[in-house]
Amino acid sequence: MISFDTLPGNAALKASLQNALSGRFPQTVLLSGDDSAGLEALSRVLAAGILCESPGKRPCGTCLACRKVEQGVHPDLTVIDEGENELKVDLARRIKAENAIIPNDGARRVTIIRHAQNLNPMAQNALLKELEEPPAYAFFILTAEQPDALLQTVRSRCTKFALEPPHEAVSDEEAAALLAPYLAAVAAQREDRMMLAALALEKVPRRMLLGMLRILQAALRDAVFSANGLKQAPLQAALREQTLALSRTVSAGRLLACYDFTEELIDRVSRNAAGAAVTCALTGDIYRICFL
Repeated sequence: MISFDTLPGNAALKASLQNALSGRFPQTVLLSGDDSAGLEALSRVLAAGILCESPGKRPCGTCLACRKVEQGVHPDLTVIDEGENELKVDLARRIKAENAIIPNDGARRVTIIRHAQNLNPMAQNALLKELEEPPAYAFFILTAEQPDALLQTVRSRCTKFALEPPHEAVSDEEAAALLAPYLAAVAAQREDRMMLAALALEKVPRRMLLGMLRILQAALRDAVFSANGLKQAPLQAALREQTLALSRTVSAGRLLACYDFTEELIDRVSRNAAGAAVTCALTGDIYRICFL
C-alpha cells in the first residue's frame, strides 16, 4: 500500500509533507537529495497524496486514485524520467501542452520530472511561467540529486524539501531540542542567547545541520502564516509554541526575509561553509533582519 510509512527515516520531512497535504499544498515542489531511489519513491508517494480522494490522511493508500498511482496507471499522473539524458526544450513544451488539458479522473493533475537537473537552460526557461503560475489543477514535483545545477529562477519558484539518508535524518525530537531554544531567543530579542543556541548547532554533522536548517525554515514558514493571521496546519508542530511567540515579536515581512536568508544559508552549508560562519549568520544576520 502506498504510504509515507514505507519510506525509511526522514521523520521530520514526512511530517512536514503530510501536514502540508492536509492544507493548501504548494503547486510546485523541488525534492532534493543524494538518494535517487529515495527521491523516486518519495515523489510517487507525494503524487498519490495530491491525487488521493480521501477526506482524511493523505495518501490513504486504499482509494481508487492511490491504487492507480501505485500501479502506475493513473491518467492524471505524468512521470518524466529520461535517466541521465539531457531534457530539452521540446519536452518542456510537451509538458505545457499536456497541462493545458483538464484532468481526466479527478480535480488535479500531477507531473513528476525526475533528474530535473538535466533540464537544459532553454527547457528550464520554457517552464518558468508554467512553474510560477500553473493552472489551478496542475501540480509539479521536480526531483534533483544536484539541485544547484538548476537555474536560480527555477529554484525560486519551488517549495523545497530535502531527503536525508536514513542514518543521518533528523528526528522531530532532535530538531525541537536544538531549535526551540534558538527560536525562543529570537522571539525574546536576546542576541546573546541566540549565539549560545546557535553554537550547539556547530557540533552537528554537516548533513544533519542541513536538515536542521530546513526544519528551521519550515518553522519560519509557520511563523509567517501565524503573523499574517492565516489558519494553516503547522509544518513543525513540535515547535508550535516558539513559532507563535516569534510571530508576535517579528513582523511577517521580516520573518519572510529570514525565511529567504535561511535558504541562502542552506546553500552556503551545502558548499561546505564553516560551522563558525553558520553561528555568526544565525546570530548577527538573523538579529539584524528581525530587529534593526
